[in-house]
Amino acid sequence: MHRREAYIEAQVCQYAERRGWRQRKVAFVGRKGCPDRWFFRAPGRVVIIEFKDPNGPTAYHQKKEIAWFRENGFHVHKVDSIEQGCAIFDAFGPAEDGDPDEDS
Repeated sequence: MHRREAYIEAQVCQYAERRGWRQRKVAFVGRKGCPDRWFFRAPGRVVIIEFKDPNGPTAYHQKKEIAWFRENGFHVHKVDSIEQGCAIFDAFGPAEDGDPDEDS
């Protein structure tokens, strides 16, 4: 992963977590093209993001996986800037209070 891509990913992950999202780095076993990060928030919301260097190419396997997710109703995005990534989570609004999984 390029340094710029890693920086964008880290900043967007921190922003999403501050807005009440949990995130996980995901990899498919025995299959190429898995989007980088999956974000989860109640009630049952899932956002999937493939992070890229600005103007970085998307591999064939990644395009194929992203297309399948979109065709099946998942929120999946290719993100190449911090602003673009943060806007995705802004669109969902603020986190709901009283998450039962949060530690006190």
